[in-house]
Amino acid sequence: IKLVPSLPPVVNGPESIEQLQCALADPVAPSVVFAMQPSQPGVDRHLLLVRVKLLQLDCCVRRKCWSFTTCGMRWVAQDEIVILLERQSDASTENSVMDELLPPEDIFYHLLSIYEEAMNKHHVIINLGHTVTPGTFLGSTEHGGFLFFRTTFQCVQQLPLPPPPYLVGVLLQRWEVPWAKVFPLRLLLRLGAEFRYYPCPLFSVRKRKSVFGEVGHTIVNLLAAMWKNNQRTTGRDGYA
Repeated sequence: IKLVPSLPPVVNGPESIEQLQCALADPVAPSVVFAMQPSQPGVDRHLLLVRVKLLQLDCCVRRKCWSFTTCGMRWVAQDEIVILLERQSDASTENSVMDELLPPEDIFYHLLSIYEEAMNKHHVIINLGHTVTPGTFLGSTEHGGFLFFRTTFQCVQQLPLPPPPYLVGVLLQRWEVPWAKVFPLRLLLRLGAEFRYYPCPLFSVRKRKSVFGEVGHTIVNLLAAMWKNNQRTTGRDGYA
């Protein structure tokens, strides 16, 4: 059922926007399942499903986050993906705070693009791989993409995780994308230091300050160009 024009159809349960909002926020209700329809015809038997829940992560990070968990990436040889995006609160005109009631649509369509890249071009994301988001994403042109990694020592007690193997994606700022290309592990550890969470946070924060600035961006661009030239010289396929 397509309850919200900007969101994918809902597979289970809610039949109105109000019911959808309640199901997403209810801590004892199951995750709401959205169905992503690939643009290529003839593959509807292998739909990409995205399970979404609003989680109160009070065990360690004390943040309220949207949890996006894919089911169906395996059909295209891609590890399942988990994205935890901190819920956004905006100040209203009455100086009160209005919370985000529905999950942001951009995450759904970015996950679908990953699915279609794997299905049509056989480009899959691996551990410490990344994606790039063109233009405006999640309401800002400063968001640059995602860096994907395996969980290690992070707390996952309250997370609805898929069967392994899976990858967690953390949102990047534009200045951080070059570092994701050349030094992804260093970027993850820098994010861990920024949020005081070892080795790196599982959650993403929108419109945060970049952990690397313009000077570092210039240097790492040079290193990225050297790395690409080396890949061409040795005949190895690099991941982008």
